Amino acid sequence: MDVLDLIKQKYQKIVDLLSELCSPGIQKRYTIFNQLSQEINLLAELEQQTFYPFLRQRYPNHDEQIMINEGEYSRIQQLLEELESFSPASKEFEQKSSDMHNIVKYYIQEKVDKVLLEASKCLTNTERQQLSHEFIERQDFLNNY
Repeated sequence: MDVLDLIKQKYQKIVDLLSELCSPGIQKRYTIFNQLSQEINLLAELEQQTFYPFLRQRYPNHDEQIMINEGEYSRIQQLLEELESFSPASKEFEQKSSDMHNIVKYYIQEKVDKVLLEASKCLTNTERQQLSHEFIERQDFLNNY
Protein backbone atom coordinates (compact mmCIF):
# COMPACT_ATOMS: atom_id res chain seq x y z
CA MET A 1 0.00 0.00 0.00
CA ASP A 2 1.41 3.39 -0.86
CA VAL A 3 1.57 6.41 1.43
CA LEU A 4 -1.46 8.13 -0.12
CA ASP A 5 -3.63 5.12 0.63
CA LEU A 6 -2.27 4.95 4.18
CA ILE A 7 -3.15 8.60 4.77
CA LYS A 8 -6.64 8.17 3.30
CA GLN A 9 -7.13 5.12 5.50
CA LYS A 10 -6.11 7.09 8.62
CA TYR A 11 -8.50 9.92 7.78
CA GLN A 12 -11.33 7.46 7.20
CA LYS A 13 -10.69 5.95 10.62
CA ILE A 14 -10.92 9.42 12.17
CA VAL A 15 -14.22 10.13 10.40
CA ASP A 16 -15.56 6.75 11.53
CA LEU A 17 -14.56 7.45 15.14
CA LEU A 18 -16.22 10.86 14.97
CA SER A 19 -19.42 9.20 13.76
CA GLU A 20 -19.26 6.74 16.64
CA LEU A 21 -18.56 9.54 19.11
CA CYS A 22 -22.10 10.79 18.61
CA SER A 23 -23.46 7.40 19.67
CA PRO A 24 -25.89 7.16 22.57
CA GLY A 25 -23.64 5.07 24.86
CA ILE A 26 -21.98 7.52 27.25
CA GLN A 27 -19.32 5.12 28.54
CA LYS A 28 -18.44 4.22 24.98
CA ARG A 29 -17.86 7.91 24.25
CA TYR A 30 -14.95 8.02 26.69
CA THR A 31 -13.23 5.16 24.90
CA ILE A 32 -13.94 6.53 21.44
CA PHE A 33 -12.81 10.02 22.42
CA ASN A 34 -9.47 8.63 23.62
CA GLN A 35 -9.05 6.65 20.39
CA LEU A 36 -9.98 9.71 18.34
CA SER A 37 -7.51 11.91 20.15
CA GLN A 38 -4.75 9.35 19.64
CA GLU A 39 -5.55 8.93 15.94
CA ILE A 40 -5.66 12.66 15.23
CA ASN A 41 -2.39 13.27 17.04
CA LEU A 42 -0.74 10.26 15.41
CA LEU A 43 -1.79 11.26 11.91
CA ALA A 44 -0.68 14.85 12.42
CA GLU A 45 2.69 13.67 13.68
CA LEU A 46 3.08 11.28 10.75
CA GLU A 47 2.15 13.90 8.17
CA GLN A 48 4.29 16.61 9.74
CA GLN A 49 7.33 14.39 10.26
CA THR A 50 7.34 12.37 7.03
CA PHE A 51 4.88 13.34 4.32
CA TYR A 52 4.88 17.14 4.37
CA PRO A 53 8.67 17.59 4.73
CA PHE A 54 9.21 15.28 1.76
CA LEU A 55 6.69 17.20 -0.36
CA ARG A 56 8.18 20.53 0.68
CA GLN A 57 11.67 19.44 -0.21
CA ARG A 58 10.88 17.78 -3.51
CA TYR A 59 7.87 19.81 -4.64
CA PRO A 60 8.03 23.30 -3.08
CA ASN A 61 5.07 24.53 -5.16
CA HIS A 62 2.79 22.61 -2.72
CA ASP A 63 4.04 24.54 0.30
CA GLU A 64 1.07 26.92 0.44
CA GLN A 65 -1.50 24.11 0.52
CA ILE A 66 0.57 22.25 3.11
CA MET A 67 0.60 25.36 5.32
CA ILE A 68 -3.18 25.62 4.97
CA ASN A 69 -3.53 21.96 6.01
CA GLU A 70 -1.31 22.51 9.03
CA GLY A 71 -3.43 25.50 10.03
CA GLU A 72 -6.57 23.41 9.70
CA TYR A 73 -4.98 20.75 11.88
CA SER A 74 -4.45 23.42 14.56
CA ARG A 75 -8.17 24.20 14.36
CA ILE A 76 -9.06 20.52 14.72
CA GLN A 77 -6.67 20.22 17.67
CA GLN A 78 -8.35 23.21 19.32
CA LEU A 79 -11.78 21.61 18.86
CA LEU A 80 -10.44 18.39 20.34
CA GLU A 81 -9.23 20.30 23.41
CA GLU A 82 -12.60 22.05 23.73
CA LEU A 83 -14.37 18.72 23.44
CA GLU A 84 -12.18 17.32 26.19
CA SER A 85 -13.43 20.01 28.56
CA PHE A 86 -17.02 18.70 28.40
CA SER A 87 -18.49 15.63 29.97
CA PRO A 88 -19.35 13.00 27.34
CA ALA A 89 -22.83 12.94 28.89
CA SER A 90 -23.46 16.62 28.13
CA LYS A 91 -25.31 18.23 25.26
CA GLU A 92 -22.28 20.46 24.69
CA PHE A 93 -20.18 17.36 24.07
CA GLU A 94 -22.72 16.08 21.54
CA GLN A 95 -22.82 19.46 19.78
CA LYS A 96 -19.03 19.86 19.68
CA SER A 97 -18.70 16.27 18.45
CA SER A 98 -21.11 16.99 15.64
CA ASP A 99 -19.33 20.26 14.79
CA MET A 100 -15.98 18.52 14.77
CA HIS A 101 -17.32 15.72 12.59
CA ASN A 102 -18.53 18.24 10.01
CA ILE A 103 -15.31 20.26 10.11
CA VAL A 104 -13.10 17.19 9.73
CA LYS A 105 -15.18 15.85 6.84
CA TYR A 106 -14.97 19.24 5.13
CA TYR A 107 -11.25 19.47 5.84
CA ILE A 108 -10.66 16.07 4.27
CA GLN A 109 -12.82 16.75 1.22
CA GLU A 110 -11.60 20.27 0.55
CA LYS A 111 -8.05 20.40 1.84
CA VAL A 112 -6.49 16.98 2.29
CA ASP A 113 -7.85 15.60 -0.96
CA LYS A 114 -6.23 18.53 -2.83
CA VAL A 115 -2.80 17.76 -1.43
CA LEU A 116 -3.25 14.03 -1.99
CA LEU A 117 -4.42 14.60 -5.55
CA GLU A 118 -1.45 16.84 -6.31
CA ALA A 119 0.89 14.37 -4.61
CA SER A 120 -0.54 11.53 -6.67
CA LYS A 121 0.33 13.47 -9.83
CA CYS A 122 3.92 14.22 -8.90
CA LEU A 123 5.15 11.37 -6.68
CA THR A 124 6.79 8.47 -8.45
CA ASN A 125 5.98 4.91 -7.44
CA THR A 126 9.41 4.67 -5.81
CA GLU A 127 8.77 7.85 -3.80
CA ARG A 128 5.36 6.57 -2.73
CA GLN A 129 6.85 3.30 -1.53
CA GLN A 130 9.71 5.08 0.23
CA LEU A 131 7.27 7.41 2.00
CA SER A 132 5.02 4.48 2.86
CA HIS A 133 7.94 2.68 4.48
CA GLU A 134 8.92 5.81 6.45
CA PHE A 135 5.28 6.41 7.41
CA ILE A 136 4.87 2.87 8.76
CA GLU A 137 8.21 2.96 10.57
CA ARG A 138 7.33 6.26 12.21
CA GLN A 139 3.87 4.99 13.11
CA ASP A 140 5.33 1.88 14.74
CA PHE A 141 7.80 4.02 16.67
CA LEU A 142 5.10 6.41 17.90
CA ASN A 143 2.75 3.57 18.84
CA ASN A 144 5.49 1.99 20.95
CA TYR A 145 6.73 5.25 22.44
